[in-house]
Amino acid sequence: MSPATPTPSRSAAFARSVALAAVLAVSVCSVSQDGQHPRTDEPKPDENEIKRVISMYAKAADEADPTTASHVWCDSSEDSLINPIGRWHGVEQITGFYRHEMGDAYSARNLKISDISVRVYTDAAWAEFNWDFSAKQRKDGSAVSFHGMETQIYRKTHGGWCLVHVHYSALPAERPTGTK
Repeated sequence: MSPATPTPSRSAAFARSVALAAVLAVSVCSVSQDGQHPRTDEPKPDENEIKRVISMYAKAADEADPTTASHVWCDSSEDSLINPIGRWHGVEQITGFYRHEMGDAYSARNLKISDISVRVYTDAAWAEFNWDFSAKQRKDGSAVSFHGMETQIYRKTHGGWCLVHVHYSALPAERPTGTK
């Protein structure tokens, strides 16, 4: 045998080394990806907690209650709410939204949320859902209803999950078939 030709024991050792390197590379890649993708194989207590916060969020809207709303939001100057009628930043402005835009404008409110989807990362999450809002206008008692979709961004703190940002849009009115 020439010195360049590996012996059977060298070949086996080389193959084991390559296999070990491949296993280590896969392990490192999967560990580095853990924090980047939601896990689907474990229990989802964080998702359930976020859904509970969404229920409190709907209750705050139904009751136009700034106190309930303040328990949902993170209580930060960075909190923000965007919708078709404006923008609110910080807890003071956001609780004002519940008091004025919800409470002063409507004498009765009903926010129904459906099709909730939650994605959780280590200490951040977002939820998407559809909503139907019906209310009675305070000025004349007439009924109104809106339908939309919403995205909410959450942050995990020592006290649990809280809202950092909400962006919602009313769905466009349905157009008759065949129109653009």
